[in-house]
Amino acid sequence: MLTGSKPLVRIEELNNLKAVSFRENCEAPETQAWNRMREWAVKNFSDFEARRYIGYAPCGHHPQGEEEDSHEYNAMMILRSDEGTGDTLFDAKVCEVPKGLFLVGDVVLNEFDDHGVLDIGASMKKSSQTIYECMLNMGEYDMDFEGRTYLEEHIFPKEWFLTDKPEEIQAEYKFWLPIKKK
Repeated sequence: MLTGSKPLVRIEELNNLKAVSFRENCEAPETQAWNRMREWAVKNFSDFEARRYIGYAPCGHHPQGEEEDSHEYNAMMILRSDEGTGDTLFDAKVCEVPKGLFLVGDVVLNEFDDHGVLDIGASMKKSSQTIYECMLNMGEYDMDFEGRTYLEEHIFPKEWFLTDKPEEIQAEYKFWLPIKKK
């Protein structure tokens, strides 16, 4: 699909990639997992802002339907092939990146709560619907949630890594919808 001359979505396949993973299970696991990842990356790499970062909630965000519910979240930094050969890297667990075919699209940050504060979750949900509709319009793919979940790519500016208040620095996001060929 194209909008003007810029692609709206792309198809990407992930296979045989390794990452370091920071997993949290609490009421705000995204914040805690990304903060641990941020501290670890800055401590161990000089090119931390040039890396790819993927996050996901294996059982969904707020699976009980309440914002206050605890849930699990994984923050991952994809490794280069020579970095992912052991079980750990600089004391962080090395694991496989979720595999498969994905329809990837930008998250448009244009949803706000009742107080005028940017609502990243609502923006992601709205963008995911647009990406899903693109998949339907393509006609060649179906969603594939069997043993898989959607992913969120986080694109952090260098300032996000270097501040004491990362919540004040806006990242960019891409939504990864798991798909399969019909």
